[in-house]
Amino acid sequence: MLDSMERGYPIGTLLLWKRAASNEDIGSPLPRGPAPPGQGDVYLVVDGQQRITTLWEALALEPEAGQPTIVFDMASETFVVRALKKIERGPVARMVDAASPPALPMHMALDAVTLSEWVPSALPREAKLRYYEVGKRLREYLVPIYVVEGDDIEILRHVFDRTNSTGKSLTRDEVFDALVGSRIGSNGERGLGLVHDQLRDLSFGSIDRSTILKAFEAIRGEKIGKLDPRGLDPRAAENDLLGTARALRKTVTFLQSIGVPHVAALPYELPLVVLARLFHLYQSPDDKSLVLLKRWFWRGAVAGRHGGASSSLQQHVDDVWENDEHGSVKRLLDRTGDPQKPALGTIARDEVSVASARGKVILCALFSHAPRNLLSGDKLVPDELFGDGTHEVMLRIVRPRVSELGSTIGNRLLHPSVDVAPSRLVRECNDEGALASHGIDRASQRALRQGGQSDVETFLNRRAEVLKEWIVQFVDARAEWERPDTPPVKALVQRKKAS
Repeated sequence: MLDSMERGYPIGTLLLWKRAASNEDIGSPLPRGPAPPGQGDVYLVVDGQQRITTLWEALALEPEAGQPTIVFDMASETFVVRALKKIERGPVARMVDAASPPALPMHMALDAVTLSEWVPSALPREAKLRYYEVGKRLREYLVPIYVVEGDDIEILRHVFDRTNSTGKSLTRDEVFDALVGSRIGSNGERGLGLVHDQLRDLSFGSIDRSTILKAFEAIRGEKIGKLDPRGLDPRAAENDLLGTARALRKTVTFLQSIGVPHVAALPYELPLVVLARLFHLYQSPDDKSLVLLKRWFWRGAVAGRHGGASSSLQQHVDDVWENDEHGSVKRLLDRTGDPQKPALGTIARDEVSVASARGKVILCALFSHAPRNLLSGDKLVPDELFGDGTHEVMLRIVRPRVSELGSTIGNRLLHPSVDVAPSRLVRECNDEGALASHGIDRASQRALRQGGQSDVETFLNRRAEVLKEWIVQFVDARAEWERPDTPPVKALVQRKKAS
């Protein structure tokens, strides 16, 4: 967006709702921004919240030390997100290398006087003018604003629909946050962001906003994907959003307890939505119900029963009834079919995409062995390891074309990216415990060190056998294929009394 502004390109129209300030307003101010007035007029941002927040945080707030912010890199003429260097945090008194001018922090660009004090005085005039030009273009950029006045929300909804009827369609969660979420919030978080805020301390990662909206619909008993936010009362919606946060919190805690370390390693979205409804209706399920839900989750994940069409999600949600905890759990289990143990004997020798559901089952199995950093020896932390997704945490140890097993899980290392090649990382590690946490013993390491074709084959074959055992044991211990799925004794007694 800042790049478009600096180039003079349009960034879209903001839609604001002007109304008299009152105690009924439940929108929230910008982070570290001024409090809304107690009287007079307020402007609720209906469409454009993300754009305004980005501009506010980039141009108006001084970042804390070590925190990422937006800078304009003079050498590449691009906007970059990173932490500020020490020399960039205040006025740059000395600058001897005109060929490498410092990047311009965006919070220095908003005020012309501040910018002129910051720009290195030793730079050539042409270089200094470029700094001033960037600041001037951003300061003088005109953002079109459409303001709807009055208390008639139907007019607001009509304008919103008209302004978003062309161009790229808004997603359902964007529409929800625009029409309802803009009026719900606290501590800088609005709408669906409230749920993120309530889950942040669990270190499970950010659940997709569209998934949160589905969970919101599920706990309300709505049809998934059919909610029309234009008919929602903001205060009722806020209560239900907080209820969604509580239900998802219980869901996440449950998933972590049964072996899912992070949302990036979650095989399917469906269990998040279904379990949110169940934990909303039954806040303290029977211990046996939790055991059966664990089996339902892992059997469905391995058999692929939790994917597919949206109708499958709706059917699972409909299985969870009010005032029928044990029947709800049984109906969910029945959807996984007969608990037949799948053939996983070649899972470590098959080509598996880490992004697939089966690949994520494998991630969970590997993480259950408490993998450690091969450089520091520290235990890997889920939120740090999976913070950017899964594409950079399964490192290839050797080049895939070296062996037929080169594209299998036996050639992947669940480890954060470092400046050392993965093969060298394994070869030079002297911590047997850290190596063992990745399924690598001394004999396997020795084979990799020798480096011949047959030695690499030995390494990959030995590791494939270890990982196969890990994965099979992990799944079997949780799916409990051969255990009877009988309900709790309490449920049997209730059933007998009812008959």
